[in-house]
Amino acid sequence: MSNREAIGFGGFLLGLGTGYLVFRELNLTFNSVAWVLVIIGATIIASALIRWASPNLGLHRVVNGLTGGLFLALFLTQGFSFFTGIVNFGNPYMPYSTSEVKTYTDVSAPDSVYLRLGTMNGEITLTTWDKNEYSIVSTITARGSTQKEADDNLANLGKDLVRSDIAASARAQQSLTLVYTSATFVNNPYQINIEVKLPVKVKLDLDLITSNGVVTVSNVNGGNVVVHTSNGALRLNNVKADILRGSTSNAALTGSVDATTCTLSTSNGPMTLELISNLSGTYTLQTSNGKVDVTVGSNASYRLDASTSNGDVAFDLPNLTYSKTSRTSKTAQTVGYDAADTKISVNIQTSNSNVTVDRNVALF
Repeated sequence: MSNREAIGFGGFLLGLGTGYLVFRELNLTFNSVAWVLVIIGATIIASALIRWASPNLGLHRVVNGLTGGLFLALFLTQGFSFFTGIVNFGNPYMPYSTSEVKTYTDVSAPDSVYLRLGTMNGEITLTTWDKNEYSIVSTITARGSTQKEADDNLANLGKDLVRSDIAASARAQQSLTLVYTSATFVNNPYQINIEVKLPVKVKLDLDLITSNGVVTVSNVNGGNVVVHTSNGALRLNNVKADILRGSTSNAALTGSVDATTCTLSTSNGPMTLELISNLSGTYTLQTSNGKVDVTVGSNASYRLDASTSNGDVAFDLPNLTYSKTSRTSKTAQTVGYDAADTKISVNIQTSNSNVTVDRNVALF
């Protein structure tokens, strides 16, 4: 490696290392990343000016390498989905917009409701109420480079709720489907927020998906509950299910849950959960570059397996026996776990942050 190549490579490593240490501690929003891009752009201009002023000095190689390292660090810590979120969110080149609110409401089936929702660049808020009916409200905003284009985009969306009522095993089940899609990946013109209310006494199966938006699910007694978003917080408040699966990216995942099988994940964001601990179950919790705090109830026995990198793992539960213990990885279970009536297995993985599991005696 020549001296010039070594100078450039050294700058690259400097930018990569510094950027990684800084960006991993941040959950960058779309506005804050603009400042990062401004800094990277300024270094490129500085490199060109240095090369023009002193072509033989070689300082521009340091700046070039530094720029490349910073950009790679931004990608490694914030993830590809963050950049796809940027191209899908906002649409500064579409200054015109038009909006429409669609409301769907009717009597619900008395036993079971299956709801499938799909939206984009918007929030989903779902809760239950003490009524024997469902309510789905979609707030749709379409954008365009002209007002006519915005109006045409709204007219072309053309999605309505699909409902079917079936009898399965002598139980009445209602199926509700409302999925919005767009063939446009870059500069997606749509932002769609959906608010849902379902009967509290009905067994619910949910399949919810959005992008670049917060999803909040509250007070649900479900069978199979699946919730996915990206670049938005995932909030699961008092969600009980046979099977619970949820994921997001570049955002926090929070809530209180009780499930037989539960798989939750995020990236570049913290995870804060309360396990209600009334059901025996298996929990798989995963994030990266984010702290994991899990609080459990006192009426169950636990098998815990947690690991991290560049962080600490701590279990603060009584009557634990450890089969593995180190600063970054621990495995333990409650004495008498195999004979317990309620057994809960928890597997936790993160990176570059801490994991804590403790008990809340109020959770029964």
